[in-house]
Amino acid sequence: MLSDSTLRPSKGTHSLHVYSHRHNTHITFTHTPNESKTLLTLSTGNIGFKKGGRGSYDAAYQLAAYAFKYIQEKGMLADVEEITVLLRGYGSGRDAVSKAILGSEGRFLRNFIKTVVDTTRLKQGGTRGKKPRRLG
Repeated sequence: MLSDSTLRPSKGTHSLHVYSHRHNTHITFTHTPNESKTLLTLSTGNIGFKKGGRGSYDAAYQLAAYAFKYIQEKGMLADVEEITVLLRGYGSGRDAVSKAILGSEGRFLRNFIKTVVDTTRLKQGGTRGKKPRRLG
């Protein structure tokens, strides 16, 4: 697991990255000035969801609740001044994490959140798409 020195970040801005796609949801908590310093990274598979269950709303909500509880229990909030939430993707986990932040699970984190940013990548131009499949 992580050592105590990695669990105790220096004071400053932190980022909560939420990457939600059709099949899974990932949550990563980092120290922003040095993005390479990852404090916590989890996905729905880490908390016991298998196969198709990983992409569900319920799995993402439970992941967010677990991640918030872990951050609070390990004392990671002691050195946090502000948190930036970065949402990426259009999966059902995006709404689930937002609800968890606004619910009782996110009551400790909510005071530190200063900005919420959508970092979803949009396709512009690029290569030609596949020929659509015709059935019947």
